[in-house]
Amino acid sequence: MDWLETFLAVVDRGGFTAASATVHRSQSRVSAHIAALERDLGVRLVDRTHRPARLTAAGEVFARHAREVVAGVGAARSAVGALRGMDAEPITVLTTPCIGTAFFPGILAELADTHPGMRVTLVERVGIDLERRLLGNGPALAVLPRTVAPLPPGLRELVLWREPLRVVVPAGDELDRAGTPVALDALVARPLVVGGTEAEGSPDGGHAAEVLSQLAARGRAVHPRAAVDTPQTMIAMVRAGVGVGVVNAVALGTIDLTGLAVLDIDDPTVRRDVVGYWYDALTSGGVGMELQRAILAAPPPPGGRPPEE
Repeated sequence: MDWLETFLAVVDRGGFTAASATVHRSQSRVSAHIAALERDLGVRLVDRTHRPARLTAAGEVFARHAREVVAGVGAARSAVGALRGMDAEPITVLTTPCIGTAFFPGILAELADTHPGMRVTLVERVGIDLERRLLGNGPALAVLPRTVAPLPPGLRELVLWREPLRVVVPAGDELDRAGTPVALDALVARPLVVGGTEAEGSPDGGHAAEVLSQLAARGRAVHPRAAVDTPQTMIAMVRAGVGVGVVNAVALGTIDLTGLAVLDIDDPTVRRDVVGYWYDALTSGGVGMELQRAILAAPPPPGGRPPEE
């Protein structure tokens, strides 16, 4: 499994150096894992004469099977974990700090009334690469912004809500005084503070913001003045005058916005979908199934909208 995970990191990150940061192994260890795989299979998987390294034809074929193996083992782990039940081991739910704060307290409080012995672990992360690794290696449930990664076998998805992105400025800012939704051109003309997540496939392994990809898709490629991981930090930056904040609407539901103005963007398609992911193992019954049902049936948190709207 270590060899396969290292190999897939090289494939996904486009080279040995970037892969070493993803799997938290030295570059020499990454090279050793790939060499061991190649010796075992009797073929060359990675063409090292190119920069960045590229897969050989055999490597392309093997990568597809490797993904199935890694995902299958992850699904099996989750199935066994779900069948153990919450009283024996916590069920792990993968989410983000924003969603964990806004969405889960009510669900878990209600479930605790009927299942007082339940044990749940919320793993709150924002990195896309980390999310993909965890989705294939343990958690039976996840509530996350929609991922573009292929789903592991047995993993299902349902859009729970949609939420627009909002602009946050000090009250009285020129964007606030305009009294209208903020045009994209006016937004990108200002220094931005945005929520950041690790960019999948980013050549430098750095951080890029969810909102930046939305702006880029609309022909506005910008570089933020600051990228942060939590809405609380973003709000503090806006208050200090670092720049104009852009954040998903649900994140603002639990934050003190005194002295700030929250503005719409004039393009309603600038939004994100939040999705529930679950493994088929949860249909076997027990508290895990009850938690799955509660997540799928819960109304959107403040700031979110039903997906059909």
